[in-house]
Parts: sequence; C-alpha cells; structure tokens
Amino acid sequence: SFLCLVPEEAKTSSCTEEGGYDTYVHDALGMVGARGCPRPAEWLSPPWLSPAVLSPPGQVQACRANAAPWGWPSSPRPLDSCHPGVAFYEGCFLKVLFDRMSRILDQGHLGYTWPYSLNLKLTSVLSHLAAFPHPHLHEYLLDPYLNLAPGCRSLFSVLVRVIGDLMQRLQRVPHARAKLHLVRQQLLGLVPGEQMDHTVLFKGVVVLEEFCKELAAIALVKGPPEGPP
Repeated sequence: SFLCLVPEEAKTSSCTEEGGYDTYVHDALGMVGARGCPRPAEWLSPPWLSPAVLSPPGQVQACRANAAPWGWPSSPRPLDSCHPGVAFYEGCFLKVLFDRMSRILDQGHLGYTWPYSLNLKLTSVLSHLAAFPHPHLHEYLLDPYLNLAPGCRSLFSVLVRVIGDLMQRLQRVPHARAKLHLVRQQLLGLVPGEQMDHTVLFKGVVVLEEFCKELAAIALVKGPPEGPP
C-alpha cells in the first residue's frame, strides 16, 4: 500500500494538524467524482505558486468527460490478447515523469530556482493521471502488486527505489528527524525559514509523504478496476 511506503522515521505529518489522510480521501472523492475539489497538497504550496496552476477545480472531471466518447475499456485486457515477445515501452511522457520522480530528493541540484514547486507540479500531474478512468493506467499507476517484466517499472516500483535511497541518506544526517520536522513547519509557515544543510532533501521527503497519502486516497476512492468478463 502507498500508505506504508514511507517509514515512520521519515514521517512528520503526525506532528501537525494539517494533511491528514481523511482530507486526502475527501478531496479524492471530489477529484474522481462529479464535483471539482482543490488538490489536498495545496496546503504545502509556496505562496508565490497559485493553487490554480496545480489543479483548476473540475479539471479532472472535464478531461474524463472529454474522454468518454473514446470507448475506453472498463477492465484490463487479458494477457492472451496482448502481443507476446513485444517489449513494453512506457512512452516518452511517462518516462519523463518517472525519471523526475526518481530524482524527487535531488531536484534542487538540477539548476531549478524553485525545486519544491517543481516537485509539487510533478506529483500533481501524476495524481491527475492516476484519477483517470482507464483500467491500464489505473493498474500501472495505482496497483502495488502489478507483475513487472524485467527492466520495466511502475510508479510504485519507482517510489520503492526512492524510499530505499531516502533511508540510506537519512542515516547519514545527524538529527534528521528533528530537522525534517522543522522543515515541514517552515513550509507551513509555522516557524521562520532558515538555511540549513539538506533542505532540498527534507522538502522532497515532505512532498513524498504527502504524495503517497494522496495516491492511497485516490486508489481507495476509485477501487480496483473491473475484472475481465
């Protein structure tokens, strides 16, 4: 489950009153259902980044309505209807998203002015894709138990690698949990911002924790895709 991905020693949301899982479930109902709802991670948005940039209300619903005439299947295609021996290609778009996600802890080292806002936009795009009603997209982005061929990756497998890297890094940072909690408070505006080592890493961890809760909420609201008839 996405909720279990981030280890307890890397979680800080329980130290504040914001960002509870119930909030994500409520907003996922708005994203997947019939009404528009602001994206729950907007409480982490920096003040210069408008929430409308991340998720205009009703955006997902409008896209779902536009896709309705396309005749998307309601259940995944059975394996015997796929072409055996053909290598899976995730496509340029998903490749870019997965590559960026694999570097969510290092975005500040890529020359971007606002790495935190970049991570927010990245997770926003992925959560919108996960909310779409296509069964293959659903299982590829939301099924943690999806069997993968050698050399292939899914969103869950990318996150597993990131978490593994994260835990190794945190072990090398003195007082990592206290610093991580301080960074979350700074992002919430509860304490004044101050420069410290590993700030980029800690901001990435905060976004990662919230993103995993958001994915878990979307998966819960959508439910598993229908099985083949």
